[in-house]
Amino acid sequence: MTTISDAPRRKDAQRNREAILAAARELFAESADVPMYEIARRAGVGQATLYRNFPDQRELAAALLDEGLGHLEQLAETHAADPDAFFVLLRSTVDSCAYMHALSELAQQDACLGSRLEACRHRVEELLTGPLCAAKAAGRLRRDVTLDDLFTVLSMVRGAASTADGPAARAAAASRALTLVVDGLAPPPIR
Repeated sequence: MTTISDAPRRKDAQRNREAILAAARELFAESADVPMYEIARRAGVGQATLYRNFPDQRELAAALLDEGLGHLEQLAETHAADPDAFFVLLRSTVDSCAYMHALSELAQQDACLGSRLEACRHRVEELLTGPLCAAKAAGRLRRDVTLDDLFTVLSMVRGAASTADGPAARAAAASRALTLVVDGLAPPPIR
């Protein structure tokens, strides 16, 4: 059964949808408190076009989460044979966290979006499991690191990013925090 979101779109409709997502991505990088009319204005579309694509802020935020997850899935596939795949995926996840900071705030306010975020977390776990095991087997990662440890790291990085002002500063803080943490993830030197 084909749903409206699965149906092929006209080129202009696809351009409008992409413009809306790009505008929302930029605005949500700044704040969780973004009015829908501002997203339409930034995207250069009418409010009717915005609401035809995304009936509410929840649907728009969910589409951004799906988009980020799709990027991570594609990256996992591209780097499947790469011995550093774990670190590539971890870096990408941290970058997404820095730029999707406002979506986390929205998810805390909205149970439906929160459950969507939880489903994304489970998918991220699935994507990281193989590369995590491969990195440990190759001696590139401490053998005692678990998936729960990684989500602790992501929480720490999110905490460091949350104190920064603006998306670029959050990205820089997240990157610096990850760099410091990765040293702790490295296996101890062999003596």
